[in-house]
Amino acid sequence: MTCNNATNIFLLGLASSMKTDIRTTGIDQQNIMTFAYVFSVTLMVTFGIISNVISIDTFRQTSIRSTTVGIYLLIYSCCSLFGLIMLVCRLFQLIDSLTYLPFFFICNVISGLASIFTRICLWLNGFTAFQRSLLSFEPNYIINKLRSRSIALKQIFCIIILIFLMHIHELICRVTLPDPVAPGKFVCQIKYPNALLILNQIFSTLHIFIPFFLHLLSTCLILTSISRRRALLHRTTYWKQWMKEFHTHSHLFVAPIIAM
Repeated sequence: MTCNNATNIFLLGLASSMKTDIRTTGIDQQNIMTFAYVFSVTLMVTFGIISNVISIDTFRQTSIRSTTVGIYLLIYSCCSLFGLIMLVCRLFQLIDSLTYLPFFFICNVISGLASIFTRICLWLNGFTAFQRSLLSFEPNYIINKLRSRSIALKQIFCIIILIFLMHIHELICRVTLPDPVAPGKFVCQIKYPNALLILNQIFSTLHIFIPFFLHLLSTCLILTSISRRRALLHRTTYWKQWMKEFHTHSHLFVAPIIAM
């Protein structure tokens, strides 16, 4: 069977792409590929779930969640755990006997939530780094305001609402289509009109750039705080000390660059 030219295979969801890849291989290799996909994803997700459960148990302690960083880490771990569970649920798309309605639910609801909570984790990770950088500064009115628990909770609430709003177009445009290579089966695809495709590209860029910018800003703030103190201690110029600290701690810039 030839593939429908109107179907863009690169816009298929993760599980549907795996499913299509399995079906385009020889019959004798399909069971092996299915096992390889399911085993590798399940193994990674299992380690992730265990790590997040341990993190939640740690961050829920009063002494930790009483701080802004602790609140961010606790919410981040909860969102990450929920996102991983949604990822596991998406694997049910690999079941060939799945009928239209359950496949539609996985495609339009489960996959959408997995995408949303993945982006929430990216943003929370960036704001966590920013909150940690504030700890390196001497307390004042502005710093204390930014580090207050009430502000942190409001920020987290706004982030979650904002990410949900930025994914409304994706939830609307998710469709369940006939599989291009297997009659009677289905795939999950996102079909954007041109205007929404441009909007989606803008949002996707923001989901990457803003957490990346927050990480870079946090690292620069930490270097600024260290340089200011050591410049006074060693009686050197601030800029000279900053460049020295930059060379010493340049590895701190590696993580956000790799993540981007």
